[in-house]
Amino acid sequence: MNNFLPWESWTSFVFFLASLQYALAGPAIYCKPIPSSSSWPAQSAWQELNTTVSGKLFADVPPGSVCHPGNALFNNATCTFVLSQWANSSFHANNPISVDYNDDGCLPSSLAPCSAAAYPSYVVHATKVSDVQAAVQFARKTGIRLIVKGTGHDLLSRSSGGQSLSIWTHNIVGISVNSSDARALPYGGVGSVKIAAGSRMMEVYQAVAEYNLTVIAGGDMSVGIGGWVLGGGHSPISSTYGLGADQVLEMEVVTPDGRFLTINENSYPDLFWAMRGGGGSTFGVLISVTMKVYPTLPGSLTIFSVNTTSNSDTFWSISSYFTSQVPSLSDKGANGYHYFIPYAPGTPPDQLGIIIGGFFFPNKTPAQVNEVMDPVLTKINTTNWGDKVFIANETIPIQDFNKFWMTNQPEAVGPSERLGSRLLTRSALTGNQTALQNALRTASNGTWTLLNHLVAGKGVRDAKIPGGNNSVCPAWRNDTYIHFVTYRTWTPLNQTEKTAVTDELRNSAIEALRVLDPHTGAYVNEADPTEPDWQKTFWGTNYPRLLSLKKKYDPKGIFWCKPCVGNELWNVTGSSVYQDGIGEDGGRICQA
Repeated sequence: MNNFLPWESWTSFVFFLASLQYALAGPAIYCKPIPSSSSWPAQSAWQELNTTVSGKLFADVPPGSVCHPGNALFNNATCTFVLSQWANSSFHANNPISVDYNDDGCLPSSLAPCSAAAYPSYVVHATKVSDVQAAVQFARKTGIRLIVKGTGHDLLSRSSGGQSLSIWTHNIVGISVNSSDARALPYGGVGSVKIAAGSRMMEVYQAVAEYNLTVIAGGDMSVGIGGWVLGGGHSPISSTYGLGADQVLEMEVVTPDGRFLTINENSYPDLFWAMRGGGGSTFGVLISVTMKVYPTLPGSLTIFSVNTTSNSDTFWSISSYFTSQVPSLSDKGANGYHYFIPYAPGTPPDQLGIIIGGFFFPNKTPAQVNEVMDPVLTKINTTNWGDKVFIANETIPIQDFNKFWMTNQPEAVGPSERLGSRLLTRSALTGNQTALQNALRTASNGTWTLLNHLVAGKGVRDAKIPGGNNSVCPAWRNDTYIHFVTYRTWTPLNQTEKTAVTDELRNSAIEALRVLDPHTGAYVNEADPTEPDWQKTFWGTNYPRLLSLKKKYDPKGIFWCKPCVGNELWNVTGSSVYQDGIGEDGGRICQA
């Protein structure tokens, strides 16, 4: 009697082993298509999409390409123009794929490499809702990564990324003001403004100014409405009226399944909650947002500067003292910004350290504002700090804050830059002054400017929000006053320097602020994309609900970005992502 199995039994045994191996290995991991993969859409599919969007699909190239002799688009004259515009935010906003901070992706210099790794493969130049829907449906069908760019004023790369399809919403435009919208009345407003996704702050301010009304909009005129409001959005007068997301009455959106929805506190209230603070490129594509507007806002602006010895004990003692006074100033009506510049080249030797800023006080006369500011400035002026101190201060009346602010010029852009930030509460600011001063010193590292945004306080804590609440980080409401920001730059293309300064920013500068105020968080639109424990930092206790809603409205992960809600459901293989460069996702995005 032999020991061999009959052929039929042997065949069954082989199939059993194969199925066992498959069961042990588990199902294959799904990855988003990349150009080198067999799952990348065929050219015929792209052509069909182009037809659907009436010829608005383009394979755009980085604008810096014209400066590279080896590139077919090389042109000296055009390169000269690009170089002249590189720091101009409008230049990048008007380009379908360029962003304000491209992290060395393709610099306009023949000395630098030019890589398309940080840029999308194709772009839909959307002008209407159906264009957006077609792009979303294409991504849904093919699995390709989908991103959204408005102006490209994004420091965390959510509006850029390689091996992707991008929706450029810049040309979805239109602003209409309803000066007596009854929907705004229960929430403290007098009317509303409906803003299309492609609009920038300069256009929003201008439209509302024609009606002598006040809008809560961004501080930089070049910022787009979309990413700003979806991430929460702070304003120069947020300490009076609340965050941008707090103003929203209604949104029009295209969801990940391609539907065009109007959402508000009564229609899809859970999605409405999520999209007011949950971040861009996550829950859908914003088509328009309707926000509250307020009556003309008069008041007074006080501008101040304190000069002393650079990076000295005097400089940091005054900086910490002034910071400790911010909660009291805010409670008395202050809104605005101030900066600590430990070394300011071009000033006299004993004045290289500068504390400078401006606060707007609504509905106060210059005399009333001076009554608030004088005790603080007098204390600085009369204390024996050990070094000479020079103080300048001027207070002027403002008849209409909206019209005053819209005269500001957009900030310069274009450098290789990384931000880090933290929301700071009253207890951290007014408590242990030695700890505060040490944290400020560490955050600056003796060199870097500290940006103190007084954009929280009572107006944010007590904001009248449609639907009762929204998804911005709850730390904004917890006796927070300052959105504190610092930054680091590096020599373009110097990877060693870049790694060193970005590691120092994350692990030392911002860590000092985490230790100072451990139970708060950070503003997601102006933060370090490599922030540890980012879910808690950016969204706090709101994150579990946000993640649940991400799975509900985008179960296939049509929208993916980092650091964004649901990011942890996917991995990027073969790339360290942000340490290599913002948007340069050279690896493969695969389900976790």
